[in-house]
Amino acid sequence: MDKILFIRQNHKDFAGRASYLLSRTVLKQLICVSGLLVLLQFAGISSLYAQGVKISLNKENATLEEIFQEIETKTGYKFVYNTSEINRNERASIQETEQELNEILQNLFRTKQNISFRISNKHIALFKAQIKKISGTVLDPQGETVIGANVLVKGTTNGTITDIDGKFSLEAAEGDILQISYIGYNTQEITLGKQSTLKITLKEDQQALEEVVVIGYGAVKKKDLTGAITQVKTDKYATQQSTNVLDMLNGTVAGFNSNIGTSASGASEMEIRGPSSLSANNSPLVVLDGVIFNGSINDINPSDIETVDVLKDASSAAVYGSRSAAGVVIINTKRGKSEKMTINFSAQLGLTDFTNEIRPNDLDGFIQRRQDFQRRINPDKPEGYYNNPNNLPEGIDINTWQKYDVSYQEDPIRTWMTRINLREIEQENFLNGNTYDWFAEATRPGLRQNYNVNISGGIGKTKYYWSLGYTDNQGYLKGDEYKTIRSRMNADTKVTDFLTVGINAQFSNKDESNEAIKLSDIRTQSPLGQPYDENGELKWYPHDDSGVEKNPFLLYKERDKFNITQNLFANIYADLQLPFGFSYKVSFINRYDWQKNYYYDPSTIPTGNKTGGFGQRINSSLYEWQIDNIISWKKAFGIHDFYATFLYNAEKKQTWKDTGENINFTPSEALGFHQLGAGSSPSIKNEDTYSTGTAIMGRLNYTLMNRYLLTLSIRRDGYSAFGLENPYATFPSGALAWNLSDEAFFNVKWINNLKIRASYGINGNRDIGIYDALAKLETTKYLTDGTFISGIYSNSLANRFLKWEKTKALNLGIDFSVLENRLTGSLDYYDMTTNDLLLKRSLPTIIGYENVMSNMGELKNKGFEMTLNSYNIQNENFYWNSTFTFSFNRNKIKHLYGEMIDILDKNGNIIGQREADDISNSWFIGQSIDRIWDYRFDGIYQLGEEDIAKSFGKAPGDTKLYDLNGDGVSTQEDKIFQGYTKPRYRLGLRNDFTIFKNFQISCFIRADLGHWGKNGLLSSKSQVEDRRNEYALPYWTPENPTNKYTRLNTVDTPEYSIYESRSFVRLQDLSIAYNIPENITKNLKVGRCKVYLSGRNLITFTKWSGWDPESENKPMPRIFTFGIDVTL
Repeated sequence: MDKILFIRQNHKDFAGRASYLLSRTVLKQLICVSGLLVLLQFAGISSLYAQGVKISLNKENATLEEIFQEIETKTGYKFVYNTSEINRNERASIQETEQELNEILQNLFRTKQNISFRISNKHIALFKAQIKKISGTVLDPQGETVIGANVLVKGTTNGTITDIDGKFSLEAAEGDILQISYIGYNTQEITLGKQSTLKITLKEDQQALEEVVVIGYGAVKKKDLTGAITQVKTDKYATQQSTNVLDMLNGTVAGFNSNIGTSASGASEMEIRGPSSLSANNSPLVVLDGVIFNGSINDINPSDIETVDVLKDASSAAVYGSRSAAGVVIINTKRGKSEKMTINFSAQLGLTDFTNEIRPNDLDGFIQRRQDFQRRINPDKPEGYYNNPNNLPEGIDINTWQKYDVSYQEDPIRTWMTRINLREIEQENFLNGNTYDWFAEATRPGLRQNYNVNISGGIGKTKYYWSLGYTDNQGYLKGDEYKTIRSRMNADTKVTDFLTVGINAQFSNKDESNEAIKLSDIRTQSPLGQPYDENGELKWYPHDDSGVEKNPFLLYKERDKFNITQNLFANIYADLQLPFGFSYKVSFINRYDWQKNYYYDPSTIPTGNKTGGFGQRINSSLYEWQIDNIISWKKAFGIHDFYATFLYNAEKKQTWKDTGENINFTPSEALGFHQLGAGSSPSIKNEDTYSTGTAIMGRLNYTLMNRYLLTLSIRRDGYSAFGLENPYATFPSGALAWNLSDEAFFNVKWINNLKIRASYGINGNRDIGIYDALAKLETTKYLTDGTFISGIYSNSLANRFLKWEKTKALNLGIDFSVLENRLTGSLDYYDMTTNDLLLKRSLPTIIGYENVMSNMGELKNKGFEMTLNSYNIQNENFYWNSTFTFSFNRNKIKHLYGEMIDILDKNGNIIGQREADDISNSWFIGQSIDRIWDYRFDGIYQLGEEDIAKSFGKAPGDTKLYDLNGDGVSTQEDKIFQGYTKPRYRLGLRNDFTIFKNFQISCFIRADLGHWGKNGLLSSKSQVEDRRNEYALPYWTPENPTNKYTRLNTVDTPEYSIYESRSFVRLQDLSIAYNIPENITKNLKVGRCKVYLSGRNLITFTKWSGWDPESENKPMPRIFTFGIDVTL
């Protein structure tokens, strides 16, 4: 008989557990069975104690016996096993830090499938597992077989997938746990007993519907939403290089639009569902961790963000009343989630260049363009007059060519260079073979660095999250630099069972103390100019022509600049749980901004020379506070669920701005802006502002039978910026939703979930000048009898009746999931009308004021949005899901100022009246805000069309404009509507792949379609191209009769623009990531490690001829990033 070994066993270990016996029956069992069976019988009970035991182990290539001994020493538990079954001399390695005993043993025996263990009564029993074949069938809730479900022995790599009949087969041991998973269903775990055949029915995964979505001053489950809200989880975008949250949201949310920033500071503009105002701000309201955030989006570190909820319809946003006409973006930051401390570090290192490169002409192109320009403006000159003497036309000798001028230089090359108007320094550099590549010297591969560290966890009843981030971005132009340090602290503690207090605070320090080189200055520089003189000093005018050029490096190198902005935003709150389902939360929100923007231009550069140096210091500061008092009530009565929210808010904002300037710094400029008092003509300006606001709000969410949903809200706002007669406004809303798929009569098998939504509400816009309703006073100084006297005058007219813009919005939507939840999505249609637009109304000159801010006009927006999520493939080694977004918006100006004009027939008779358009702003009744109204470009006049061109005052090479009325003259009457400047359709397609569990590939393709833009690069209107350079682009000549580009010095009357399609399809983001396997990370003593490569703006398909269709005639950055993300 095999010997059973009890290692250092003490009989007291068995007897000392009688207190854990739960009944007399259990006591009898203990007496009747042997000691080993007792251990197995109560394994489940004793394992509860083992779960609370945490130890650390670090054993490399040790025997099992050595590992057992250390576990016994650290836990007090004893191992029991049969030495004939368990080879205690077998070697293993294990590295664990503060892990539970159960998990340590599972990891130890993970690769040893023939060893199982049970923990009972402070003993760990080991035994040899019996491997057998397990087979089974996996079914869905309707009894249909599930194809491709994953079946895995938990804690191992032993697994398979179900076949076409839903069947599977694998080998496992009694006591092993099978994990069965499939898209759209909950993962099930089954502990194997003696059975060898299984029949498993999966349950639908309700997690997506149970997800909590923030709705403003509260949160609800996704299934209970009645409004149009999209939630974005930022972990999907962690491999992208993002300076701010807009960089990751661009194109990913239907109906939400943000630009891709062309500078080092990233994107800065965003819009939801098109413009809702003609003159007020159209940016959505930002809410940060439940409170309104009025700071810069760049102050929020994207690595701190957990989720972003975009509130698009009026019902969802109406709880923010006067702030929400343009929609709401709710940002939720990360928080501590468990008692275990987690440390995360991430680093990104990248380079940026251009998606497209348009360089100025090199020397050959510069000379050719200069020759062609001279031929254009002096067509009567003899043949070959502007040719290089080394390249004269056939039949013309050098002597004849020289004698074209009465006085000429001895050197023919000098004669030629004088004829094409090269300056003396250009001639010298040409003869000496010296050229300068301005573009290469002004641009660079910009280095981008981003480092973040965060620590999160909990201590007792306190949860915490702290982060520190540093970003240092360089743009593609030298001097374009952006540096920021951002830190955040989120902490909350449960003081009692009914009271929680906490703080959410962030600090940012932005450094923009550099002067970027301007590409427009690089564009005009002669390749024969030079940036430095013979003494190594920067020249003011590189080719000695002060009228058309300046050295683009002057401000970049010589301006002394200091521009620092600091921001502190903190929310201190207390949450009190009251009886009967009530709770009360009070939040006190503070925001501080400080900016120091100083610069000094020395007398050695043009901007400081005329004044003996010029210095300026601008000190700005801001302080605002808000108080939110929120009472909530949640209660269920049978089939009725109520969730009510009541808010009282008060706010105050103050700003201070001081501007100091001086000139003529003597005796020295050394201190620059550090000592403005050294100048002789000081100037001081001050500008302070003050505003207040208040609001009350009530909202009720009601659910009947978990199927019928109702949301009602009303908010009343007051704001000091509006007229005395209208300081307050009321904003109501309501929404209904029906979970149709939960009805008993609904029996469409391929539809898993279907919800119908409808909402209507009124939102406001208060984002105008805080003193626009008042008569503002200005000061002036005038000289009387030799004495300066200060005077005060009014420069604006008051409007005591000025009131809020109001946007009324209807939203109809459907949420669905089909095909066993493989495809989910939402469809939304909206119709919005904004009344009482805030516009500056022109006034008769006799009144003494140019305009007054007034309420007038009406603007309409309507559109459609679609979001689809599909789970295409999911198996053990390959996972693929896709997200597709599509949206379009159509807006129309319904009314403007209400001024009526006569409608005339062709004979000049009045046949009616219509409301007048605002031609100066290109606002037309019945048209979109972005409607193009201009002359239609019909191409370029070619040789053979001289007569018709001449009738319009033009010649071959000039633009051919459509003559609408056929009168032979291009006038305002010939302008027509011909397209739009904003995309008519927006699409996005994201694909995420996981390959062999550790490789991840993400690809995002974006398309903006159907819009047009002015492309000034197609028209060469400059009259001084004999004195400057230009981009190396084609232009019309008799030898190159293009129908796209004009000739040089083209006729610019009437003033026109050439429009070109800005539609594009772009591979916007591509990333490849690798998760280091767990067995390697454990050896490195880290919890998780990911490395990745990503690219942004990699490929663009477009017909646009400029730099980029999105940024128009500014370069668009292309960014390559390498990153690492480590969690300890």
